[in-house]
Amino acid sequence: MTPSRLSDVIGGRAKRGGLAVGIYLIPGFPTWSASIEALDLCLGLDVDFIEFAAISDPRWSPRTGPMIARALREAEPYSEAEATAWLLRAPVRVAIVYGSAWPSPAVWSAPPPLRTGVSGYLFETDPPDLAPYAQAAAEDGAVIIPAVDATADGLSDDDRRLLALGGGFVYASLGPETGTRAASLTDLRRKRDEIRSVRPDLPVCAAFGISEPADVEELRGSGGCDGVIIGSAALARLDEGMASFTGWLKDIVTAAR
Repeated sequence: MTPSRLSDVIGGRAKRGGLAVGIYLIPGFPTWSASIEALDLCLGLDVDFIEFAAISDPRWSPRTGPMIARALREAEPYSEAEATAWLLRAPVRVAIVYGSAWPSPAVWSAPPPLRTGVSGYLFETDPPDLAPYAQAAAEDGAVIIPAVDATADGLSDDDRRLLALGGGFVYASLGPETGTRAASLTDLRRKRDEIRSVRPDLPVCAAFGISEPADVEELRGSGGCDGVIIGSAALARLDEGMASFTGWLKDIVTAAR
């Protein structure tokens, strides 16, 4: 797995006229077997990449919305062997790193399989200095995914540092917390232009508050992003049962393509 893998996958999908789709799943939620079935369905429907939670203690920031917070609390425990088997199903994956999982560049506290073969790391809350984390990620053959706020005007100095250090794609959040959207299509297009002025090589994926096929269709036609990432809505549908999740995901992928 090379650091360019995510850029290749997402950019390639955009060149074919569609949006890349990333789905955030939590191993063990709502049950261990359901999370395996959900992952297999994602792969069968050609979802482009999987995001998953890398966490060792139940702590997160206010940016984690109620659905994801509940899923993190209620996920069934799993062994390292089960985690390995789950992760190896997905060839392209991004670890959402919660503070307890990687408290310092030299210390990884989450189960080791959650770091094996990962294409990129996205921090739920950015550490004060990402440079040593970027170096550690590079040693894994991975990248740090830079995240920006699509509702904010301009790029801050911190944004520019993150963009300089990061790779794979840019995660553009559309709201203040997972599951909530506040940015307009104009906001997103403006943010994409700002990002391109600094990192024209990185595709942009929109996240937060994307829940229905109509949302994906709107974003596909907006010119504001190259992909979408869906977490809260995916987990909510999965919590309703596989039939609900299956129908919903098929419609999401169709809308993206």
